[in-house]
Amino acid sequence: MPVRTQPATLGPCPICGRPLIEGPSIDRHHWIPRSKGGSGWSTLHRICHKKIHSLFSEDTLAKEFSSAEALLAHPDIQTFVKWVRKQPPELIGRHAKPNRRRG
Repeated sequence: MPVRTQPATLGPCPICGRPLIEGPSIDRHHWIPRSKGGSGWSTLHRICHKKIHSLFSEDTLAKEFSSAEALLAHPDIQTFVKWVRKQPPELIGRHAKPNRRRG
């Protein structure tokens, strides 16, 4: 009988704080978009990453939300985090088309 191993945990998500589990539920997020000259990134849950990009344009991310702390101060992200913390960490989720705020 094959031995089942647990997927590797990569630490907490900087947005929701849930454990990051290696696999399709995680993405890399560039804090300043590469199109705006950014190179630094972190691993986030895919659902958290999709939420960020559904709310904000790359210009807005580069100018106003280039850190987890800045994003967590936004009321829409706070509402999302309150909901997503109740979900399993492997949840990929779906989002409607981006409704980005122009900035």
